[in-house]
Amino acid sequence: MMFRFLALAIVALVFEGCTCCAYLNHMFNAERLDEQAAEMRAARLDSIPDSENSLPGSEERQKYDKIIEKGSRVLERFPKNKKRTAEAVFLIGEAFRHKHEWGKAITKYDEFERYFADHDSMKAVEYQRAYCLYRNHEYNISRFALEPVIASKDHPYYFQGLNLLSLLDEQAEFPDQAIASLEAVLADSAGTPFMRGKAHFRLAGLYYKKENWDKAREHYTAKEIKELNPREQQTAGEQAAECLAYRKEYLQAADEYKELYKNPEYESKQPEYLVRIGELTMLGGRYPDAIIILQKVNTEYPRSEYASRSYFCLGDYEQHKTIDYDKAVVYYDSSFISRTISKWGQEARERRDALKRLIAMRNQNDKERKDSIPNVDNFFKSEFLIAELFLFKLDEVDSAMTRLDAVIESGDSAKSLRALYAKAFVYDEYMHDPDSAEEIYKQIIEKYPETEYAKQAQVNLGMRVTLKTREDLAKEKYMEAESLWTIAAEMPLDKMDMVDSAYARAFVRFDSLYQEFPETQAGIQALYMKAIYFQMNPERIDSTLLTYKLLRDKYGQTPWGKEAAKKMNTRLTITDQDLERLRKRVKSSETHVNKLSAQYYEELNKAPEEKQAEVKSQEDEILENTYNSMYDFE
Repeated sequence: MMFRFLALAIVALVFEGCTCCAYLNHMFNAERLDEQAAEMRAARLDSIPDSENSLPGSEERQKYDKIIEKGSRVLERFPKNKKRTAEAVFLIGEAFRHKHEWGKAITKYDEFERYFADHDSMKAVEYQRAYCLYRNHEYNISRFALEPVIASKDHPYYFQGLNLLSLLDEQAEFPDQAIASLEAVLADSAGTPFMRGKAHFRLAGLYYKKENWDKAREHYTAKEIKELNPREQQTAGEQAAECLAYRKEYLQAADEYKELYKNPEYESKQPEYLVRIGELTMLGGRYPDAIIILQKVNTEYPRSEYASRSYFCLGDYEQHKTIDYDKAVVYYDSSFISRTISKWGQEARERRDALKRLIAMRNQNDKERKDSIPNVDNFFKSEFLIAELFLFKLDEVDSAMTRLDAVIESGDSAKSLRALYAKAFVYDEYMHDPDSAEEIYKQIIEKYPETEYAKQAQVNLGMRVTLKTREDLAKEKYMEAESLWTIAAEMPLDKMDMVDSAYARAFVRFDSLYQEFPETQAGIQALYMKAIYFQMNPERIDSTLLTYKLLRDKYGQTPWGKEAAKKMNTRLTITDQDLERLRKRVKSSETHVNKLSAQYYEELNKAPEEKQAEVKSQEDEILENTYNSMYDFE
């Protein structure tokens, strides 16, 4: 009996040892896979600029899948062992997070807090769950989950929590709150150099968006930036130089780009840096040096986007600085040829075409000036077109304003008014000088109160529109005359004296309207109503014809002029559209006739069939038995 008990105990120990070995095997493999995946993840994040959004490769993903598989086996085989299951749930949640499967990771972290809230990994779970909620676009819940992380500085993820809080504030379009959160990270000396470098980098980006170049540069050049990965250090160097460019310290910015250009780690971006050095040197006023640098780009990187950008910069220099448009056209053409599909090539083509048109119109205007009898309308039209080219295509606001000033000083009131309004528009929309624009708008309202430009000037100034153009005044008078005509038309015919008198009053109003406003649409329509009135009186047929003739000859392009022409043409006329419809109808008839003819000849050529005797049924037989028949059978 004693021997049997001893044997059972030995068997139990053996089986228990096997179970423990199975657990250790699964967890050992899971942890080893987690270490291997961590090494692959670190290498991946160091090699790409957008580390947060980069997805794991297939091999790395397979390791996470294996971790989830091993952890799931532990949960299946040891559900009551709290220590073993806690480690397994944590590893599974981490694997889902690294795979960017945020929803599944959140579920596992919730499960961990529910069953293992007192575990050592709970602090990490609190932060990682808040981060996964942020990446899963559940911003409000993420902010709620982050509260225990940032509640105390003793939390191991306190500084990461402040950084995440800044991301949530930025997402909610509260950049000032995001900046405050990151400033709190930097104000505390307990943060690691890497964490402080991250805070500096993000703060610099927020200040850069707010166009605070001084603060942005201060954070991009912080010493802790050196703790970041090479990609982020490179971005910080580029953005710091751009901050100098925005501060118009072009030559210093070019020097910083030269340092980046010399760094062997940034070899892939050397062409871009070289072009930017040339552009900044050009902006700094050292034109000969800039031209040498840009020509070097064209030589070393031909038929590339960098060459297209370089040629564009050279064309811009010739266009704006030397005012040598012919040379600028050559450079713009080279930019377009170097890389047709690039934005530089496309813009260069637009400028090239605009400059060609500009040169042609300028030559034409010079010729107009030399003619003994210049065409004034063509001259002014060309001047407006040249101003538009300068403004919209060539980005030369000052040149456009010069052309508009020349038109304003010409003395032609209509042309001056149009140019004056265009000048106010340029001040307002392109030069961002609302005070100068307002001054011109008020000048238009004062000098040209009866024009559409004056009305629009009131609108642009935010004023109540009180001005009326001649067209507005004519329209009001036409409505009054039309109401008198309507009253006359509705009078009973048995009161003909009153009807004639009413029509006569309406006629007088139409006549005075046309005499006062002959150039307006309402005035032309009033003239047409005069012709209708004459037509109602047969004894005034000559006046009717004269009025219709005036409408046809003087206002032939208006609807009333065209209608008058129709009424005067008593002969039958056929339009091109009528003729086209007739031709289509004839063609359709010919097609139908040909089809019937073909069917007829087809039936005619068939073999003759024997005709069967036609037998009338007894019901069909009609017997004639009347007294009017030819024979009397009685």
